This record gives sequence, structure tokens and C-alpha cells, in this order.
Amino acid sequence: MEGRQLASQLACLNLLGVTGACIESPGSNAQLLARIVAGSVLAGELSAISAGQLIKSHKKYNRSSRDMSAIASKV
Repeated sequence: MEGRQLASQLACLNLLGVTGACIESPGSNAQLLARIVAGSVLAGELSAISAGQLIKSHKKYNRSSRDMSAIASKV
């Protein structure tokens, strides 16, 4: 089922102005939605970097020599 058939998702797409197909420029609403999602993800990453969370998580999970299987089983 695509998102436009669900009331809450349709409302969000309407707010963003990307509901349905654009007759004049096919695919433009999809491209705009992709830009919105990418911008949101980038903003979240920049926020995490500025808060130091990304660096802390890299040190904890990716950049250490500890056995990651023990940590992964706790999550």
C-alpha cells in the first residue's frame, strides 16, 4: 500500500506539497520529497555532530578494539 492511501501520511505529504504526480513535470514531487528527506537527515547529522553524540557513538561502537558482539547482544 502506498502512503497516499493512509490518512496521516497523505496529510503529511499535503503539508509538504508533494502529494501525487505532477502533470507538468513528472517526478518533480518525488525529487522534492527526496530533497526534503535528505535535508532532514543532514540536519539531524549536523545536530548530532554539534552535540558530540556522533563522535561518542563512533568511539563506543566503531572505533574501538572491544568485542562488539557483547555490546550488540545488550541492545
